[in-house]
Amino acid sequence: MTGPLSIITSIRQKFCRNTFCLNTNGGVTLPFALALLPMLASVGGAVDYFLLTKVQLNLQTVADAAALAGASDFRLADSTAARVTSITEGLAKSQLRQLSQNADIKVTVDQKSMVVHVDLQTTQHTFMLPIIGGRSEVELSAAATAVVKGSASICVIGLDSKENQTVYLEKDAKLEAPNCAIYSNSTKNNGLKAMKNSQVHALFICSAGGKYSDKSDAFTPSPQVDCPIMADPLAAREPPPVGDCTATNLKISSYAKLDPGTYCGGISIEKTAMVEMNPGVYVIKDGLLNVTGQASLKGANVGFYLTGKGATINFDANTSISLTAPKTGIMAGMLFFEDRANKFGQKHDILSNDAKMLLGTIYLSGGELSVASSQPVAQDSAYTIVVARKFSLSAGPTMVMNTNYNDTDIPVPAGVGPGRSSPFLTQ
Repeated sequence: MTGPLSIITSIRQKFCRNTFCLNTNGGVTLPFALALLPMLASVGGAVDYFLLTKVQLNLQTVADAAALAGASDFRLADSTAARVTSITEGLAKSQLRQLSQNADIKVTVDQKSMVVHVDLQTTQHTFMLPIIGGRSEVELSAAATAVVKGSASICVIGLDSKENQTVYLEKDAKLEAPNCAIYSNSTKNNGLKAMKNSQVHALFICSAGGKYSDKSDAFTPSPQVDCPIMADPLAAREPPPVGDCTATNLKISSYAKLDPGTYCGGISIEKTAMVEMNPGVYVIKDGLLNVTGQASLKGANVGFYLTGKGATINFDANTSISLTAPKTGIMAGMLFFEDRANKFGQKHDILSNDAKMLLGTIYLSGGELSVASSQPVAQDSAYTIVVARKFSLSAGPTMVMNTNYNDTDIPVPAGVGPGRSSPFLTQ
């Protein structure tokens, strides 16, 4: 006996346990088999249909997610077609592995129009359909197209790719960046880390690591992982010249008005001093820009170049800080610029509870910026951008990264400028 009837007889012999069922000499077997055949066909067809439908839905979900992930990269200023393709393929492969599903992946990128198209194709084996003359293999496919109308400005980049906590929030800290992107270059699982009750709100959050550490659902939206490492967008920015010493080991404890120049040994503003800075570039050489006690520091259209041993910033808790970057010249848009030749890992502290105005870009390519204020920082600034080796918020502070570029005549440095909308699916 061959064909469907032999299979039915085999099933019958395996599962029947009463003598009536096993009596093959009577006239029961053939009617039983003929009745069982459409029943098996119906149940088997339903099983195969469910399986095929599930695989089809999985493929579509993966295609949609991969297209959106790839298109999201268009929002970054240094996006390339090769990187978009890599991100898209990487996410598709990762999700297919999680589903134990194989599929051919084809990605098409139109960088000019900022469109990503994903095609997935697979061959799915069936189980019951061949028994009743159906196909043993079925071709399934899914496609998705995502497009971005513009790109997201970047307001925070943690440049370090090898250490944990490149972007780090301690308990109760808040990082508010609703209209711009936050990016961690760290490939470590804890390279992007938020502790209990901390919050990160951004338009787009990206981590080069395969995971991120989130103690309390801190990230909105959820970070995209396995992002390519982003090159320093300000790496080509020319530093200002360093001239002869305008002053050496300058200490100020009363009212003073300063002019641009090179301040060797740094500047120490202490007690109840009130210091106003005229517009221009201030080179802080081999020492701190140190504001302590109840002192205040104000300067419109000023830029600080930090060069040499110990050239860092420190603003203590009870100080008052109000600074805006230059509108023109070599430091246009740059509030703080750390010499790339400085000792790696120098720490810069903003503890001031009155630092609402920090308008411009804080660029510390080898340094670490730590914010530990108990009051919101930079909230009155039209925009603030941080590009640092590492960036951390200690327990409690709120750092506000505004993107009101049209509200100021201070330019945004190329590479971290005004941005675009979120990606959306068109297919």
